[in-house]
Amino acid sequence: MTRTQFGLALGVNGLGWDPAAGGGAGAADPAFWSRTAIAAEAAGFDVLTFEDAPALAAGSGQPARLDSFSLASWLAPQTSRIGLVPAGTTALQEPFHVATATQTLDFASLGRAGLRLRIGLAEEEFAAYGKEGFGRIEEINALPEAERDAVLRRPFDEALEFAQIVRLLWDSWQDDAEIRDVATGRFLDADRIHNPEFRGRFLSVHGASITPRSPQGQPPVFALAHQRIPYEFAAATADVAFITPFDDADLDARRAEALAAIDRTGRTGQPLQLWADIAVSLTGDRGAAAPTALDTGVYASSAAELVDRILAWRERGIEGIRLRPLDTERDLERLAEEVLPALREAGAAPASETGTLRDRLGLPEAANRFTGEAPFTAAFNAPEEARA
Repeated sequence: MTRTQFGLALGVNGLGWDPAAGGGAGAADPAFWSRTAIAAEAAGFDVLTFEDAPALAAGSGQPARLDSFSLASWLAPQTSRIGLVPAGTTALQEPFHVATATQTLDFASLGRAGLRLRIGLAEEEFAAYGKEGFGRIEEINALPEAERDAVLRRPFDEALEFAQIVRLLWDSWQDDAEIRDVATGRFLDADRIHNPEFRGRFLSVHGASITPRSPQGQPPVFALAHQRIPYEFAAATADVAFITPFDDADLDARRAEALAAIDRTGRTGQPLQLWADIAVSLTGDRGAAAPTALDTGVYASSAAELVDRILAWRERGIEGIRLRPLDTERDLERLAEEVLPALREAGAAPASETGTLRDRLGLPEAANRFTGEAPFTAAFNAPEEARA
C-alpha cells in the first residue's frame, strides 16, 4: 500500500465558489468539467470533489447542475489517477441509489471512487423534493448551542442510518460471489451474498446491492464538519473529515474538538483523517464572496501564502488539505504552476502516485464486514453524559 505524504483535494463548485465567477453555472457544461478534471489530475491532486444539489424553482437564482455521480462516471475514463468524489445528500436521496451509484463509479474508475456525505438542510432543497424541512440554516445556527444541537440531532441521526446502509450494501456481495461455473450453470453463489436487513428509526433496506462489491470494497467516505454534532457524525461514519479553520489558533481548537468527538464516539480501528478546507483566490480579486458565504473562513490570496499555510498546518497535525478555488479555471492554473510544485519540493504532496483511492489516502484494505471486521467502529449517539 502506497501512502502519500500529504493529501490534497480540489473542491470544485462549478465556475467557482465566488458568485462573481459564475458560481455553479459552469456545472452544466461537460467541456468545462473535462478541462477541470484533466488539469487537476495533471497538477497532482489526489482527490476531486463535486458539489451537488437539486434543481430549485425558477427564479431561485440557482443554476442547473449535472448530477455529480453521472458526471464523475463520465469523467472516470478521461482520467487515470485522481480520486473522484461526488456528493450524496442524506436528507433527500435514497441510500440504496447512492450506494450502487458509488459502486458503479468505482468500477468505471478502476478503484478511484469516493463518496462525500452531504446532509443538505437548505429549506429550498426540501421544497424541491416536496418535503418539510427544519427551518432556515441561518436561524438554526443562530440558536443557543443546546437548542441548535437538538434541531440538528434528528437529520444527523437519519444521516447515520444512511451511512450505515451504504456501507452494508457495499459489503453485501463477497469478493468471490461471482463463481461463473459453466459446468453447473451457476453464475453466483447465493451463500456469498448477504442481506443487510437494516431497520432503523428513519430508514430501512431489505436485500443486497444490485451491484457486485467494487474494486475498493469500501470506497473512502468524506464528510464536512464544523460543529459538535457534525464532528461526531464524521467520527462515526467517515474516513476523512474536512474541518474549517479560520487561522492557526482556530485550527488547533477545531482539531481538538474533532479529536474529542472521536473519543466521544468510541471510534476504534482505522483512525479518522482530518483535512483542512482553504478557500483560494490567487487572481488578486475576491469578487463578491465573503468568508461567511463559505463553510470555511480562510482565504489564501497568494501562492507563497498558501504554500506557507499548508506546510504550517501539516506541522500542526493536519493530514491533508482541500482547496476551494473562488475562480475555478484561473485559480487552478495558478495552483498547478506555483503551489503544487512548491509543495512537492517541500515533501508535502505526492509526485503522481497510482493505485486505488484507498491506497493514495493510506487507508487499509477494507475487509467485508459480513465475513470479517469492519475497518473501524464507532457510535454516533454517544451517551448524554459522554457528550457533556
